[in-house]
Amino acid sequence: MSHSHQIIEQPTQNYVCSICYNKRPKLDYTRRDFTYAELHAATQGFSIKNFLSEGGFGSVYKGEINGQKIAVKQCIHASYKQEKEFKSEVDALSKARHENVVVLLGSCSEGNHRLLVYEFVCNGSLDQHLSQHSRKPLCWQDRVKVANGAAKGLLYLHQNNIIHRDIKPNNILLTHDHEVMLGDFGLAKIVSEEFSCSVECPGNLAYWAPEYAAFGKVSNKTDVYSFGVVLVELITGMRTTDKRLGGKGLVGWARSLLRQGNCKTLVDERIIDSHDCHQLLWMSRLAGNCLNKDPHKRLDMNTVVKALIHITEGCTSCIVGKDSRTLSMSGYSKSKDDMHDSSESDGESGNIGSSSNSTKCKKHKI
Repeated sequence: MSHSHQIIEQPTQNYVCSICYNKRPKLDYTRRDFTYAELHAATQGFSIKNFLSEGGFGSVYKGEINGQKIAVKQCIHASYKQEKEFKSEVDALSKARHENVVVLLGSCSEGNHRLLVYEFVCNGSLDQHLSQHSRKPLCWQDRVKVANGAAKGLLYLHQNNIIHRDIKPNNILLTHDHEVMLGDFGLAKIVSEEFSCSVECPGNLAYWAPEYAAFGKVSNKTDVYSFGVVLVELITGMRTTDKRLGGKGLVGWARSLLRQGNCKTLVDERIIDSHDCHQLLWMSRLAGNCLNKDPHKRLDMNTVVKALIHITEGCTSCIVGKDSRTLSMSGYSKSKDDMHDSSESDGESGNIGSSSNSTKCKKHKI
């Protein structure tokens, strides 16, 4: 990982939702400091009718300023001691510009008030669309699209030394066109080393990588593990503590099925007649690689993004292997990191890569 904290700006498209016509901020938007009075007025006094969500670090409310829809997050537990860290993270995240990362418009640090102002994303979060109570569950192709968008956003953060630390469906925001934006950077950390030690491990235990839960160690690979959990949720349509798991955790239940490629048992029953079996097999293999218990044998997000692009385009030249963590496919060249990764073996899961024991993907029924 680079030691530079300079954010690479990749201007977002001036996207407009085709359903509700919600518009993303202009490409040259510059972060600003808001007053508490402005945000109080914009949300109508943080009215319950403008309430969007509740998280471990505060409530989020919908608002509007100068015709721009916004989402205002009230950060609880803010203190004077945290102000320096609050400002440094705001300054760094406010420069991030990527089509799959929610835009931080500004902040308010006034008295005891600590508020973050983000662009408003019009169709809620992924957890709402995967819920068993959803009237219109996501179809398979939309799930693949969501996985692609979230992976690209996470890769961008990693390229800029930002570890999200709270990747989960609640923080993956969607438009009505199922365009994806990663949100809620309340736990995000800017790092200059491969691993940094965190005294506290906030967030949702179900998404924690083993090394994070045991030792508080943070790296890009902790995000990759969390992303792997999200992939399993996209495949199964289950929550991490779903009642159908009989008291088991989702990852514990799915791990052996991912290793076996048991797609019939894994796939969400609501899309069992409409999913692409070929893509499902590869998505399962990819999830298994992301969930490796050894962080050094986990895929990096660069490889995950390449895999998802390939899954989307079709696996006509893919090879599924058991002995290698890298991708071997036409149209992509290996980086030095990829070449290094390919020398390490992974006995945890069915892996994506090339090996003497690998077999070419074929269209199949499950």
